[in-house]
Amino acid sequence: MLFVIITVFVFSCNEPQKDKETEPQNTSSETVSPQQKTIPDKSKLVGEWTRTDAPYQIKITELLDDGTMKAGYFNPASINVSSAMWAFGDGVLKIYIELRDENYPGSNYNLIYYPERDLLAGKYFQAVESVTYDVGFTRAK
Repeated sequence: MLFVIITVFVFSCNEPQKDKETEPQNTSSETVSPQQKTIPDKSKLVGEWTRTDAPYQIKITELLDDGTMKAGYFNPASINVSSAMWAFGDGVLKIYIELRDENYPGSNYNLIYYPERDLLAGKYFQAVESVTYDVGFTRAK
């Protein structure tokens, strides 16, 4: 008797279950492929960006194909930008800006561009205090 129950159980588990309500129906002869992510337009990063909590500005003037970018940082005076890079990864545009100046010994921004809100948001590492802050930038121009 136990053998019969196990046999019925095994065969019922191996049969494909069809649920007409949830099974997708493809009535065309075309193959269905997963939806591809849209690559954001990197030129949208170019412009003047103002931090949402202070009058600090990032000005991005050029994005180069090698992943570097020309950028300035103002608080409100110009602060030396030692490194500025952009990248596309994980479906998003990212930027990194490192500052090297008096009171800015390696402070940096790691930001992601949100095209639906035209916003840069992410982390600011303040090197003097060794503290990381959540920050956002909106487009000024």
